[in-house]
Amino acid sequence: MVNFLDALDTKQSDIEEPVTQPQGTYIWSVSKVPTISTSKSGEWTIVEFPILPVSAEDDVDPDELEEFGPLSGAANRISFMAPTDPDKENDVKKALARLKKFLNNTLMVDCDEDATLREMLDAAVNCLFMAQAVWRPVEDDVYIDVKNYAPVD
Repeated sequence: MVNFLDALDTKQSDIEEPVTQPQGTYIWSVSKVPTISTSKSGEWTIVEFPILPVSAEDDVDPDELEEFGPLSGAANRISFMAPTDPDKENDVKKALARLKKFLNNTLMVDCDEDATLREMLDAAVNCLFMAQAVWRPVEDDVYIDVKNYAPVD
């Protein structure tokens, strides 16, 4: 394991570009209890699901996957945002409906029908789902977006 503080002593000329997670479909797991925070501007409440891929499907190139290394190096997140402005009540309703749909239809969280969304967030840990890792180039970097969520059969 690389200690980041020790790695800061590396000469910049010795720093290598990392290998990017291959694109394709993965089975993902919610790795921790989702966090709830407010954006720095105060305009948004954010529910963030930390996720890790646990296996790759057939559309992921096996050679690229081997070059990338362990899937534990592909931590990512899925975020749901709702405005804090009381005048945007309908947008809050939309965000709640999307979050409910993700918890029920994608993660298939096992909770009582009367469970609150907060209780469902707690129960989401270790829930599995299928989604695609899609490259999103930004300047000289490549980010991985997680898209097209589906339940695991």
